[in-house]
Amino acid sequence: MGFYNDLVEGLRNMIGQNRKYANPTQMAKACGVAPNQIIRYIKQERGKHIQVLARVLDEVGARIVFPEDKTASGDNFRTPQTALARADRDGEKLNIDNNAQSMLAFNTGWMAEKGNADSMKLLTVTGDAMAPRIEDGNYVLVDESQKDFFEGRIYAVRIDEEILVRRVAREPGKILLLSENQDISPGPIVLESNNPAHNWAPIGRVVFVAKDLL
Repeated sequence: MGFYNDLVEGLRNMIGQNRKYANPTQMAKACGVAPNQIIRYIKQERGKHIQVLARVLDEVGARIVFPEDKTASGDNFRTPQTALARADRDGEKLNIDNNAQSMLAFNTGWMAEKGNADSMKLLTVTGDAMAPRIEDGNYVLVDESQKDFFEGRIYAVRIDEEILVRRVAREPGKILLLSENQDISPGPIVLESNNPAHNWAPIGRVVFVAKDLL
């Protein structure tokens, strides 16, 4: 009987060290029943009425679902917001894609090591200027709190209305945006720090790339 076995197994899995209930007595107290009733359920000694109900529920395809053990998963992972490849009104952050449903979750401890988890967004890359390291359709995790350029790091940068993902190099008074794929973009994009004619802004540093292996 699938339902009955699920019930018994679910009760067992909620009792023990670092579980919701330390022992059957604690579970029984929380449920307002005698401890021996919980123990009899766990040992599959409880009366026939439960087994009859279980047969009916099996026949109709019912299954029992217990709450997740949050010590094992759940709370330790976070799903970043998915961003559009365009900036917000101020031109310094990525616009949120409210229609997207992200399938990627990251360990919160790992995110804290990489930067500010509250400022991280997932962006889909368009084009192969950074191939093979970052290819068309790959996701990159952008930390918008990291706007200071460091030599050799990869950043998302806004130039006018366009969002580019490029490796950064520096020269006196200049920022160079470098492509990995010289066949597509052979020369650097030169941004002058003090030139008002250049409408650009750092969006954030790329801290992770997600891609499929073909």
